[in-house]
Formats: sequence, C-alpha cells, structure tokens
Amino acid sequence: MKTLMELTDDTTVNAWVPTQAWADLIMEASACYGQLSGVITAVDYDLAAGNGNVVNVRYFPARTAQGPFDCGCECLSEASTALGVRPITIQQYGDYDKMCEYSLWKAKGPVKEGTLNEMAKGLAVARDAAIWTALTARIGSYVTYTAMACSAPSATDAESTYCCTGRYRKSLYNSIVSLTQEMKGGCLNPDTVIMHPTVSKWFYMMDYNELPQYSLQFTNGKLTLLNGLKVIETGNATSCNAIRATGSTTSVMAVVIDSSRAVGEAWGKHPEFYEDFVPDCNYWKEVVWMYWGCAALDPNAVATIRNPYP
Repeated sequence: MKTLMELTDDTTVNAWVPTQAWADLIMEASACYGQLSGVITAVDYDLAAGNGNVVNVRYFPARTAQGPFDCGCECLSEASTALGVRPITIQQYGDYDKMCEYSLWKAKGPVKEGTLNEMAKGLAVARDAAIWTALTARIGSYVTYTAMACSAPSATDAESTYCCTGRYRKSLYNSIVSLTQEMKGGCLNPDTVIMHPTVSKWFYMMDYNELPQYSLQFTNGKLTLLNGLKVIETGNATSCNAIRATGSTTSVMAVVIDSSRAVGEAWGKHPEFYEDFVPDCNYWKEVVWMYWGCAALDPNAVATIRNPYP
C-alpha cells in the first residue's frame, strides 16, 4: 500500500486534458486481487468496536478413546482436554490521494472515480498478499519436494526438452496427489490447490508423445479441477521464475489446503471512504481505511510443495 501522499495535480492529470481525439475505453491497472480473501478463508469475522484488535478462533484438540477392556468392571482414567485458540490480529490499512479541483475540471473522464476504484483494488491486493504469506509462513506436517524448470533457452527447446518429456508436469502432479492423500490420511479434507500461473502452465501444455491420463478439468480453457481439488491460479503465489532463481528449498511452488481450517480473516472495519473539500486550497482529500487481519489457523491444513533445485 502507498505510504506517501500522492498529489493528483496538473502534472499527473495532464495526460487526461483534451488536446486530441479520445477513445471510449479506459484501462485499469493490472492487479491480482479477490482470489483468496473471502474465497478460501475458513472464518470471516466482523469485530465490533471496543473489543480490542485480536480475534480468537476456538478449537478442540482431538481425543483418544480408552480401551478396549477385558474385565467387566473397569475404571476410566481422567483425561482433561486443554482447549486452545488461534489469534487473528487486526491491523490498519489505508490509502490517501489529494486531488486538485481545477485539474479535475480540465480533465476528460472519471479521474476521481477511477482513482477511488484503484484505491479499493489496492486494499484487496494487500489482503490477498497477506493471506498467501500466512499460508506459507508456518510449515505443518505435510511437505514434499519436486524438481521444476520454469523456462527454456528457446521455443524449440521448450517443446522438445521440457514439454514433450512431461517430466516436470508429472513430478508436480504426483506431488499434489501425494500430499492430497497424506492429508486425507491425517483425517483432513483437502479441497483446494493454489499456485502461480507460471507453475500451473505445465498442465496446459500438450504432450503428443505420452498423453498421460491426468485427472484434470478445464472450463472455458481455464484449469478448474486437479485431482479432485479446486484450482486457484494467482499472481500472489511465488512465480516459477522466482523459484528457479532462488533455488531455495523454502520456495513454495504450490499449496494444497483444507479450506475449512487453513486460514481465517477478521474485519474491524470494511473499506470506508472519506472525502473532504478544502475550499481555500481548491482540492479534495480522498482517504480510505480498513481494519483487517488474517492468520493461519491449522498449519497441518496447509501442505506445501517446494523446489529443491535452482
């Protein structure tokens, strides 16, 4: 998010002042948002004012039955359950722009409205980025490693060496299947896999030599289901090129989650806009604030696939 005040004055609005012909299309900024927040979170809580800034999600640890017993008269041993909580800390996010009325008057098109829209998108971007960080920050019981390559020196090499052997696609797919089954074996319910589009690209590539029978589903050309898991492709995840560049085992290529318990988010204030006009200086102050936080609830509900090679 922006930390310095931006000034929408004659200089920044100059490109919108009519001097030539204008098309109807107005392009918006490219941003990855709205793919994780409110989509994969297990809890979406609204905190009332006056209750601090921490939301506690309660949980019950699993219990183990006693027995079997051979005799007819047996006494059970006391086994108390230590109840637990997972805290979600709410923090402030905001944005601020100062718009000169004279500049707005000269410009053609919805300068103010478009800027406010981008401010709202910026908050959504921050939420998705924070959720991805929460998903990958805590390592649970389910981790696997798979070799991946992200690019080839030329298109020919990409087709002959990388595409048609299908080894990276197989490695990634098998890792996802393995983690899914391990999580099921741990009595979890994995339902979603999240990865960067440059990682999921391997499932889009054709393999004329082998045509493996992957459990994939495409809807309108978009990968929507993989091994029974809902697929979310987001630019917030670590890109394949970044993974290859670092060569670190901490580089997360994909995560498989049980969305019913993986991550939670909490609100203290949904995005709220404020507008003030300063008549003696002839400008508008446009401000937006939100109070929001997220946290991983159960680290074991997030399985990570990592790349061990540069």
